[in-house]
Amino acid sequence: MRGLFFALLFLNVAFFGWTHWIAAPAAAAAAVPAQASSLPMLALVNPSASGASPQGTRCRTLGPFADMAGALAVAGTLREQGLVPRDRSVDTSVQDGYWVYIDQIKDQASQRGVLARLGRAGIHDAAAMTGPGQADRISVGVFTDQAHAVRRAEQVRQLGFMPVLDLHQHTLSAHWLDMDLKPNQPEPALQALQAESSQTTGAAPAAQPAIAFSDCPASDTGG
Repeated sequence: MRGLFFALLFLNVAFFGWTHWIAAPAAAAAAVPAQASSLPMLALVNPSASGASPQGTRCRTLGPFADMAGALAVAGTLREQGLVPRDRSVDTSVQDGYWVYIDQIKDQASQRGVLARLGRAGIHDAAAMTGPGQADRISVGVFTDQAHAVRRAEQVRQLGFMPVLDLHQHTLSAHWLDMDLKPNQPEPALQALQAESSQTTGAAPAAQPAIAFSDCPASDTGG
């Protein structure tokens, strides 16, 4: 009788252990995938696919303006219209004649001697140069046509000097205003901007260079 009691007790303990420590964890593990499968899947959001990226812009430039004053006046008008113009200056070398000069004059005493000799020969428009890289030169004239330049060079040669005949150039600076416009945004009224520039510089509209809109250079293209 006592042995039967212990046998039944052992069976109860074994059943309790099986239900709590073996069967229950297995059932819980099996339930996790089923529960996880019912959760929504996570995915990375692609900003371009969701429409989060801003619309592109197009860069337009206005010019050329012959001076900074006209460009600044028009830039102020454009800012009042909600635009953000960016000034861009472009330097251009322009040939305006032929230059005859004497170089390799080492010191000021030599320059004075050369100038005196040229003056006695009737060349009164000669002048010593002082610009960077030109301190050893004496200019003996700038001419609009080559024939007069050659004639002057020959006159200087007859005096025993070695003249140099070169193209004479000067630099012109033009100003442009770059701005970003939305794809369908119209350009500001060009006639009013031209009048604004002319009024600022005090020049007649016919004397002002015609300004116009065009595409920005590739390196200045915005958005």
